[in-house]
Amino acid sequence: MKILFVNHTASLTGAPISCLNIMTRLGNGFLPIFATKEEGPVTDKLKELGIKYHTIEDKGLLGFQYIANFIKIIKSEKIDILHLNTLTPFCKYAGIAGVLLKIPVVWFVRENPMISRSKRLRFWLKMLSSKIIFVDRDTKEKLLPENRSDVEVIYNGVDTETFKPFKSTFLFEKFNIASTKKLIGYIGLITKRKGLDYLIKALPLINERNENFNVIIIGGHKTSEEAYFLEIKKLIKKLKLESEVYFTGELTDIEFPLNSLDIVVLPSLEERCSRSLLESLACGKAVIATRVGGTPEIIDDGVNGILVEPMNENQISDAVLRLLSDYELRQEMGMRGRKNVEQYFDIRNNITKMIELYLRLNNQSGSLR
Repeated sequence: MKILFVNHTASLTGAPISCLNIMTRLGNGFLPIFATKEEGPVTDKLKELGIKYHTIEDKGLLGFQYIANFIKIIKSEKIDILHLNTLTPFCKYAGIAGVLLKIPVVWFVRENPMISRSKRLRFWLKMLSSKIIFVDRDTKEKLLPENRSDVEVIYNGVDTETFKPFKSTFLFEKFNIASTKKLIGYIGLITKRKGLDYLIKALPLINERNENFNVIIIGGHKTSEEAYFLEIKKLIKKLKLESEVYFTGELTDIEFPLNSLDIVVLPSLEERCSRSLLESLACGKAVIATRVGGTPEIIDDGVNGILVEPMNENQISDAVLRLLSDYELRQEMGMRGRKNVEQYFDIRNNITKMIELYLRLNNQSGSLR
């Protein structure tokens, strides 16, 4: 079965990583092919793996060139199913091509349902999809609250063999940090919606009661977020935190720096089914995250992590201080987080559900041809 996976970017961020995880784990009987607007880390990885991909850069008038290019790819590659990985205009054009050629369209929704783009594309989502997959219930309830037989929730999955607890000195060695220090980490793009500034604002409050820590910011930033990145750097300087906060830039093999951390803080203003959150839990880390989007579907407050309100540095500092002072609590929350991921968010369960869906749609499509 040939499946064309469509994602508007090839960056090494949440949605493309989720797409890559599925493509590389389907197994025998499936041939994944990728389509995107640009070259990037994901296409580099596909080259290494010998997985074919297409880049489509010419939008043309009203997207007609996109549609024509997708029709050409679907026909030449003899595609059986379209997997649209993001709720974006680029995927919409692929979906139109798929419907015109009468092949099943699986459309994933992993974006903020309240932004104007999601609302604009809701019509096309309903019109073009054979199956709509949401990565959390919150997104589904806000974007398509009505009951529909073509809608399903499938959470992101994490590789629990790669992301597992083990001892790592990666960050201590990288930044020459004393082994007695506790490490608090942020993992993700440095972008305004991730709320990193609220973690930075919490640090002076934490310092008043506990100075034995450093903060590690793991992740890069896009050119479009340069102003926010500079704002973060300026805030760190203003609060005299330059000796306490370290930036790694974009990293691969995140499991090594992740396992150097004692606490992970994800202060997002908006979030769906966070990959960084799932990976942190899989590594048995004590996690503090904001009560937004799909996060409360992953974190049971006080059980496998701590939930705080968004835009609230006081709650972040209180939660960090609580965990810094209680080793047993960190261990217990980390252990429960790991068990929760193993039970509900293991990538193997995710892939099984996707394979069953592809086979079902392909069989239904075959019976109609």
